[in-house]
Amino acid sequence: MALGHRTRAVIGSIAAAAAFGALLTGCSASSDETAGAAEQVEVDPELRALLPGELLAESTRITVGTESGYPPFEYTNEAGRIVGFEIDLFDAASDRLGLKYTFHDMPWDSLVDELYASNVDVVAAAMSDTPERQVDSDFVNYYNDSDAIMVPAGNPGKIKTLADLCGRRVAVLGGTAVEDYTSQQTALIALNDNECKTKPVTIIPFGTDADALAQVQAGKADAELTQWSTGVYNAKQIGSGDVFEVANTEILNPTPLGFRFLKGDVELVRAYQAAVQSIIDDGTYAKILAKHDLSVGALETATVNNQAASQ
Repeated sequence: MALGHRTRAVIGSIAAAAAFGALLTGCSASSDETAGAAEQVEVDPELRALLPGELLAESTRITVGTESGYPPFEYTNEAGRIVGFEIDLFDAASDRLGLKYTFHDMPWDSLVDELYASNVDVVAAAMSDTPERQVDSDFVNYYNDSDAIMVPAGNPGKIKTLADLCGRRVAVLGGTAVEDYTSQQTALIALNDNECKTKPVTIIPFGTDADALAQVQAGKADAELTQWSTGVYNAKQIGSGDVFEVANTEILNPTPLGFRFLKGDVELVRAYQAAVQSIIDDGTYAKILAKHDLSVGALETATVNNQAASQ
């Protein structure tokens, strides 16, 4: 991406908060208001120097798109602030770069359009890094997750595997356009093309994970397919831990997650890759993972598009 385009993206994203206010729903949070990482993170001047020149001014902020109905990655706490594992991680990486930001909360199926329109500079929304998305986006990977089949407690449908979803109604976070599909939605579509071809899954996409899970609780869906970490969190947190359970015991569709940037936004991508690697190396990353009970999916190396950064 040309430097001029990057400049327009930054300036445009700040103006877009007002001009496109109708598209940005829910609450917002800035780097001054987030809960922060497990410990204080200091600026590294060498890493800060990796940022594009127009981001080096002290007053500069980038705009980050998120969908806050997805605990433990991002959610709104009782004080109305957007918090969670990914928020803490992005906050720590940004602190290492000395870069301020503003989070904007919006529906899942608006995130990519806002990124393409340069109304946000990066998406932080527990987004899976897939080859299809890498065609027009670059990812800085920070975690490896798998999928969970969420069912009512007691598992009345006796669902244990993806094949058991054939002929069932399954809710999922996702959109109606191909570019808005989540990896879970794509997995269900693939299931209908193969094991469930004669008894297809009825796929019901929703703009938030909470809405998808509510369909299961209301009996309008037999199951929800979601990310493992989110499923385990919800099974423990909702009610007294006796409302939902994770049906599968085997790992399903392990997928790297990453911060998503416009394709070719090379300097910003490299800066965040280096910043995430820095907090992995100094132990900050491990503390953030432990805080959110997510150590099982830890990475040793922050990659770009699931590939080690070139030296």
